[in-house]
This record gives sequence, C-alpha cells and structure tokens, in this order.
Amino acid sequence: MTVTELLLRKEHHSFVSALPAFVGRYLEKIRRHAQFDQWSAAAVPQALAPSGPRGSDREEVALAMQKKSSAAAGGSSADVFSSQMHRDVSACLTHLGIVHENGALCGPFLLDIVATDMVNPAKRIVYEINSPHHYYEGTEQLTAEKRLRQRLLGRLGQKLHAVNAHDWRPLTSAQKMKFILELQDAQQEENAKSLKQQAAANVARAPLPAIQLDAAKQLGPFALKSARDLSAKIRVPVPPSQRGLSLSAR
Repeated sequence: MTVTELLLRKEHHSFVSALPAFVGRYLEKIRRHAQFDQWSAAAVPQALAPSGPRGSDREEVALAMQKKSSAAAGGSSADVFSSQMHRDVSACLTHLGIVHENGALCGPFLLDIVATDMVNPAKRIVYEINSPHHYYEGTEQLTAEKRLRQRLLGRLGQKLHAVNAHDWRPLTSAQKMKFILELQDAQQEENAKSLKQQAAANVARAPLPAIQLDAAKQLGPFALKSARDLSAKIRVPVPPSQRGLSLSAR
C-alpha cells in the first residue's frame, strides 16, 4: 500500500485529484502511517524460495529489518541484504576500506548499499544490486517490480549506480575487487567535478565588494547650491507678461 500511495502521488497526481475526497484522505492516512512506522512499512522483496525447515530468504530479510529498526533506535548498526550477490558486493567494499551501509531506508524502499565518498565525505554513492532473480528468466531484462522500484527511487531524488548480475557473475574474486574499485573511483571523480562546478557557480553569484572612495574624492558637507548671502534683499523675478508694464510704469 505504501508503494501504491507513493506511485499515485508522484506519477498520477492529476488522477488522484479527480477521485472522491475520501480516497485522498485514505491515501494521506497511509502516507502518515508510513512516516510514523517507517521500518514496518518498508517493502520487503518477494520470496526467492518457498519457506522450509530452515526458513526462506524473505524471512531472513524480515528478521534483518527487525534488527535494523532496533539498531536504528539504539544507535548501533545492522545490515539488510537482499541477495547473496548483495553480500559479495558489500564484502568487496569492506575489503577496500569503503564505509557503507546495507539497507538504508528511503521512502517505502531499502537502498541496497549507500557508500561514503572517500574523497568528498559530504557525498554519498548509492549502489543498486541487480541480482539474477531480478531479471526475467533467460533474459537481461529487469522485472517490472524492479523497474518500478528504480523509477520511484529516482522520483525520490536518488541517483542509482547499478551492479548487474550478467557483469558480476563471470568475474573472479580479484576482478570483482577491481570492478568495484573502478566504479567507486569513477563516481568519486564525478562528485568532485560536480562540487567544483557548484563552487564556481557560488563564486559567480557572490555580491560585488563595496566601492571604496579615495581620500581626495571624499564628499564635503551637504550644502544647497542656491544658498547665498542671507543678508541681501530678496529679489522676486518678474513674469514675462509683466515686464513691459513695469518699464512703462518707471
């Protein structure tokens, strides 16, 4: 329901505005509930295998989310993995010494990996892990659910950097490390370039410095240009129409 509410709000606002008022109130109630109970309202990936004596991937993710929510309240850390490939990518980042978080909350979704830009710590790099089960069988086309997730995350302002299964699986352990390192370096260079452009734009928009007058050009005290000898008699100018009359009178 939280995903449906986000989809209608972000992509079909005109349709929602045409619905009866009680529908809008219901969707608003869902949005407020999702903001209040964030971790419980997050969308859990579909099960990869049916439940058995040892549980399933869906149950493992649900338990990890419970641990994540309690860790968020207590100030500690916890990981939520969506697949084994997600674990492998996280292990590579850990081996490279890149600080990252697995399963960061964003709206009704969990971002797979949010890594810190080691050159520009103010920036973050979001990795989207496209595991084998995220594709239709025998193809390299993402499932509709996965495409919807990525589109809505883009609506929420997230720039995703995909790690695709067909690129990841053929690699050896050393090649996987190199792949992640090159991807991280490329995004760090892009972030550095973006910060430089932003700094240059801020300098261009900065106000001009105040003009300082030289000592020789300092303005004197204010004085009226019409001010003369105040002891002189006041001369009233004669209008042009009265000038002839005044001469004849003389």
